[in-house]
Amino acid sequence: MATHARQTQHRALDWDAIAPLTESQRQSVLDLKDACSELPIPANLAAEYSSALPLSKSNSSSFNDPALQSSALGVKQSQFLSSPSPQPSGLLSPRLHPTRELSTRPRSRLGSVTAADGVNVEEYESEQQGPIETTQQFLDWFSGIEGEMERDQEDVYRNYLAVVVLYKEACNGFLKQIDETSECFTGLEGHYEFVEEKTRALQFACEKLLQEQTTLQTLADQMASKLSYFHQLEAATRLVNTPGDDVCLRPEFAPMLAKLDECLDYVQQNIRYRDSELYQMRFRQCMTRGMTLIKMHFITKLRALSAEVASKKPVLAKGETLKQATVTALFYVKFKAIAPPLRALIAELEKRCVSHKEYNSLLNDCYNCYFSVRQQHLSSMIISMIQDMGPSQQDKLKFARSGLAYLTSVCMEEYALFYNFFNTGEEELYGYLDSLIGYLYDYLRPRIIHENKIDILSELCVVMNIQQSVLPIDENSHLAFGHLIRNMLQDTQNRLLYRAQAFIRSEIQNYKPTPNVLDYPARLQATEGLPRSASSQHLHRASDAESIAESIPEVSSPTPSLASSITGGYFSTPALQQFDESAAMYQGWYPTLQKTLWLLTKIYKCVSQPIFDDLSQEALTKCLASLNQASAMVKEAKVKENKDPVDGQLFLIKHLLILKEQIAPFEGNFVHSTKEVDFTRMTDAITTLFRDRTNLFNFGSWLGAVSQTITPTLVDSYLDSRQEIDRDLKLVCETFILDQGKLAVQALTEFMNKVAGFRIRLDVEASQNVQNPSSSSGLMRRAPMLLKDKPFARPEMLAAIMTDFKDKVPPRIQWTVMKLSTYLKDPHTEMILMRPIQSFILESYQSFYDTILYEYDPALTLKAQQQPNGQRKIQHAGVEVLEPVDKVVSWVSDLVRKELKKNNPDFVLDP
Repeated sequence: MATHARQTQHRALDWDAIAPLTESQRQSVLDLKDACSELPIPANLAAEYSSALPLSKSNSSSFNDPALQSSALGVKQSQFLSSPSPQPSGLLSPRLHPTRELSTRPRSRLGSVTAADGVNVEEYESEQQGPIETTQQFLDWFSGIEGEMERDQEDVYRNYLAVVVLYKEACNGFLKQIDETSECFTGLEGHYEFVEEKTRALQFACEKLLQEQTTLQTLADQMASKLSYFHQLEAATRLVNTPGDDVCLRPEFAPMLAKLDECLDYVQQNIRYRDSELYQMRFRQCMTRGMTLIKMHFITKLRALSAEVASKKPVLAKGETLKQATVTALFYVKFKAIAPPLRALIAELEKRCVSHKEYNSLLNDCYNCYFSVRQQHLSSMIISMIQDMGPSQQDKLKFARSGLAYLTSVCMEEYALFYNFFNTGEEELYGYLDSLIGYLYDYLRPRIIHENKIDILSELCVVMNIQQSVLPIDENSHLAFGHLIRNMLQDTQNRLLYRAQAFIRSEIQNYKPTPNVLDYPARLQATEGLPRSASSQHLHRASDAESIAESIPEVSSPTPSLASSITGGYFSTPALQQFDESAAMYQGWYPTLQKTLWLLTKIYKCVSQPIFDDLSQEALTKCLASLNQASAMVKEAKVKENKDPVDGQLFLIKHLLILKEQIAPFEGNFVHSTKEVDFTRMTDAITTLFRDRTNLFNFGSWLGAVSQTITPTLVDSYLDSRQEIDRDLKLVCETFILDQGKLAVQALTEFMNKVAGFRIRLDVEASQNVQNPSSSSGLMRRAPMLLKDKPFARPEMLAAIMTDFKDKVPPRIQWTVMKLSTYLKDPHTEMILMRPIQSFILESYQSFYDTILYEYDPALTLKAQQQPNGQRKIQHAGVEVLEPVDKVVSWVSDLVRKELKKNNPDFVLDP
């Protein structure tokens, strides 16, 4: 309890900090304090004193004195303020002054009683002071004092009650005024809602009217915009029916055409409208009338200009031509002067031809009028120029170049002038230009189809191919002149192909050589005085020396003269090169090879690539057959003369190398593809049927065979000339290497053949003994014969073989290198061919050497001595020294290098 009281006391002391008051709140508390500081005397006390005490006149006068009253009030108030807190109302005696009531009188400040209502207690006490004589008096006095004390204690509550009642009445008045104000506001709110509702209704009605007005205005505008298209008919009809030739030149003519397009599109899209079809027909009539006016104006202008140009064209004497300045002024400048306004009108016609095909006839009339006018003025001039160039002369190339150059300039001028009038019509323009080219074509075609010289036809193709390029007119247009001369080029190519095929048959396939032509190597020796560049030269290329089949095809490079004629040659500076067998570049070549390469250079880039591949494959196939036939004839001629037939092989090697390297620069596959019917299944089925004779009379077997035979297979056959050349070259090189190697080691080869036969016989005898062991069981077995016991393997025979080997290898190598040098004249190629021959010689000796070591018993008949330099020296009783393999390798290599260096002093041999 004490703790709670202390907490309450501390909280009361800290109340200002806990609940601080604002400045206005503090001012209100001070005002309340000032109002309660002076409380009036209660009215009932003033009434008691005034009624109970007999006041004298002086007392009454003194009581009515304001000074006295104020003093009395002050005393009474001080008593009230200083009195202890009032006790509960239940402790007061109800018996004392039961009928006293507080009079409600006007009060100052918080309802305090005025000073006149107070009772002067001191005067009353002074009047009552008298001697108390009896007990009753004392009791009365005490009872009065007691009652007075009770009243004094109850005055505080009565005063507070009076103040509260006064506050209540004031609050009731305030509430009444508030109620009245609330009722006033409620009425105002009702009036406001009424006004607001009426205003909203008015606003809604106005908005609805505005919306209806907008809808009606929009509808009216839409109807006006739709009707505006129909209203254009009258103005358009009036304009197109206006008399005069210059209607289409008026400024309102083009806008009227654009408006007609809009009206036609609109009517087409809204065909459901009333009288839409009628308006569409009338609009179309106006448009057609406008397009017709454009056509008529264009034709009139062109014809008028044509007449003017014809009148100003000078009269020329026979053989005389117009000057270039006159041609430009009359045929181009005047036409370009009238082109801009006409092009604007033609553009209107061209624009509508895209969607309306019925106007194409009008545009075609404009094209035809333009082309007829232009051709009328140019045809005579072009014919005159072609005749002056002299088409009857023999120099067809010069005539073709001059004619094509002239017509190229004419076509470029016509192309540029055409697009000064038109924006479309390229197809019609090329048809017109093709008619201009026809004047030259009519003069040149008869001479082309009767030309037999391949070189002239080839040069004509080259000249025309040069003209195949697109000629730029300006930044946005180009003239495809090759399209105009395509017929001329095709005729020339067809004639060239015909003559090329005839040349292949007559000069390559059916070529019959004379003995002088087959006189090799005499023909090659006759060219030794010529410069190296005039003969067949071969640049060395890296190759694998281990396989001649891989090394020989790599030895190829174009002859400079032919390569230049193919890649740059007559394409840059055309020059006639009729085939001439006496030309220096062809010296020593077989004629069919010369003619084949010459033909390829003439048709290359003159015909399309597939045609070139097919024709070149045919020429190369016939050339290969001719070279193989010539090689066989050379070989046969040498055999008849009892000479070495190696010239036939070297002849073929030389010409195959030349052919391989000369066709390398050509961009072609040299492949000819054909389709063939394969009847292999038919033959297999028939063979199977006749193998089993029991099925000959079996219907099922025949039916199966027939079902197989009626379905042959279609297969693609490819002939690749490059592969054929490589195959023939590889075969002849291998044959040459093998023949020369065998001739160099002939003694070793014969010995090894005898050794092989001896070993085969021993193997046969051994197998017979194994199969029949009882045949010689009773007899003494014969000891097997050794190789050293054979007559051909005796020491003196081995010495003869070694002597023959050492004697034949050097001259054979010398002779082979000399032959290679005579035919090939290229040390690199010679070295590549000599390496396999050298390897063959060394392999033969290695086999011979190993056989001696193996067949002869080292313990009995051989003495092996180790030389200081590490070489092994083998001796046999009565046998000369057998050279070690490494020494023979060095010896043969030195021989080959020496001979190559002798024939080619400047050649650097690989280590």
